[in-house]
Amino acid sequence: MHNRLKYAILAACLTAGISPLSHADADEHQDSVTLYTLSNAVQNQVYAFQVNSFGQTQLHKYNTGGKGTAAGLGNQGALALSSDQQYLFAVNAGSNELSVFRIIADKLQLLDHQVEPGHHPVSVTVSNDTVYVVNSGDDSIFGYRFDRETGSLQPLAKSHVKLVDTATGAAQIAFNTDGDTLVVTEKALNKIRSFVLDEQGLPLGPSQSINSPGSTPFGFMFGKHENFFVSEAGNGPNTSSITAYALAQNGAMQIIDAKVPTTQTAACWVANTPNGRLSFTANAGSNSISAFAIDQAGGLSLLNAAAATPTHPTDLIVNQQGNLLFSLNGNQTIGVYGVQANGALLNLNSITGLPAAATGLVIHENLKTGWSE
Repeated sequence: MHNRLKYAILAACLTAGISPLSHADADEHQDSVTLYTLSNAVQNQVYAFQVNSFGQTQLHKYNTGGKGTAAGLGNQGALALSSDQQYLFAVNAGSNELSVFRIIADKLQLLDHQVEPGHHPVSVTVSNDTVYVVNSGDDSIFGYRFDRETGSLQPLAKSHVKLVDTATGAAQIAFNTDGDTLVVTEKALNKIRSFVLDEQGLPLGPSQSINSPGSTPFGFMFGKHENFFVSEAGNGPNTSSITAYALAQNGAMQIIDAKVPTTQTAACWVANTPNGRLSFTANAGSNSISAFAIDQAGGLSLLNAAAATPTHPTDLIVNQQGNLLFSLNGNQTIGVYGVQANGALLNLNSITGLPAAATGLVIHENLKTGWSE
């Protein structure tokens, strides 16, 4: 692969059944939806947008207590929610810290922010009371024990583990569905790596890795049956793809469907519908979102190469009902789309007012009332 082409693809990523949705449905669901993204500014903040009704939003900002980099992180997963949606975790790549907030009604309360021994954390994942980050600066992972009563983070001794190689370009870390294995994408080395954890949440033995069939594996998301789906930015225009993997109990990874083309450029982020039938990639280089069908075996087929055409999409999230998709975009907006059973996306709304270096996108859906002042 020519270095110039690879750098161009990476730059694009760095600057960086379901029924049709009616306007009435959008009003009903958006009344209880709050979106969070991370400013990644020098004074790092979480931006919270509540979608009150069709075409309307409100904004609050919350200091993380740490620092961002004011530049693209080349990542997916800068923010993570606990499974009960009561806590929000945020990386501070500029100060090597992790912050945790409690979600109270319609507000965030900063509970803790802890320095970690790694350098440049770019992605965070949580399972029950165990939290891990991946650091792209020193090619490592690091874990915390989370105390739900106090909201505090306790560093896990012996959890600062290297990714074996250097200059890996780590992009994302995520727990599997069972919460006993971590998966990391290494975009610079074209590898996917896994760490099986013991009962204390520590890596159990050496990690395992598998070579990515597509160039520059980036973001990913778990689906059904411990299968996960990885976007591959590619090595030139219209060469991006997505690969489906199966994760075994021992941490071994097997390819289900390799390098399925998006026919687009720089597919760097992935979101699936909760029913496991659809997967979407955000293609930063071609200003598009591609839609794929997922079959029962985890195989992929392209439904629509450009189901939507936002400006430089840099992250995606689908709501719990599976009928709304949100796209974080390079023009400082969040696109709101209705998801249809055939993978078509209906453009509903655009949320404005985002910071220039925004990264990460999560959705909170347990709110029952509007914002209080």
